[in-house]
Amino acid sequence: MIDSRCGLCCSNGYCEELYGVNCEGCAKIDRPFWGECPVKACCEGKKLAHCGLCPEFPCKQLNDFAYDKENGEGDGRRLEQCRCWAEESAVKESGEALC
Repeated sequence: MIDSRCGLCCSNGYCEELYGVNCEGCAKIDRPFWGECPVKACCEGKKLAHCGLCPEFPCKQLNDFAYDKENGEGDGRRLEQCRCWAEESAVKESGEALC
């Protein structure tokens, strides 16, 4: 399930654990509880479900965000999640089986 634009898996309780809020993810809300997000705005401006579908992936903005400990995990796992979501999307579009 795609929770966010940047690759954060919100359904794992990330925001609830860190911030004490039960957020469904920025893919399901108009404005994040923490304020404006340039990654969300960019992705939605391009009418993409997530950053992994962007021809510029991974752009500097997303890369910096993925490795910034103040904005999340800081270990780049968001990039891997976006890659995974993009692969899943490609398989669905091609009609190939996942297994």
